[in-house]
Amino acid sequence: MKFLIITLSLLIPAFICCEETKFNEINLYNTLENYKWKKRILLLITHKEDIALVNQVNKFFITQKCKNNERNLKLLKIIKKNVHTQIPEYFQNKTGIWLIGYDGYIKAFSKDNSLLSDVYNLIDNMPIGKEKKKELISNC
Repeated sequence: MKFLIITLSLLIPAFICCEETKFNEINLYNTLENYKWKKRILLLITHKEDIALVNQVNKFFITQKCKNNERNLKLLKIIKKNVHTQIPEYFQNKTGIWLIGYDGYIKAFSKDNSLLSDVYNLIDNMPIGKEKKKELISNC
């Protein structure tokens, strides 16, 4: 199966809807390893036909930019298309949204956008999230 991996920068201005960087032949495992202990990842894997889910996730990252930045949350999107991407076996035949922690482990999963409504609660109740929340004075 062939894929295209796309990332959405958290630094985009709110008026730019969906600025994306396209990559060819990206190994998802290595990408996730590169973010380990640096970022929390919200991983979206979907078919190109599921525009509604892609739009919901894009809107979440645009409208909740401040909260996402405070929680060091980065979006990685894999939209199944005709470009080869090496993808770990665990993710190959699945679509949905995964929350991946600093340690690289999956913390939550949903097949639809339901994870978006609970993602901050999940992060804030993780051990590192609890410590950061004590120190954080929110600007959001």
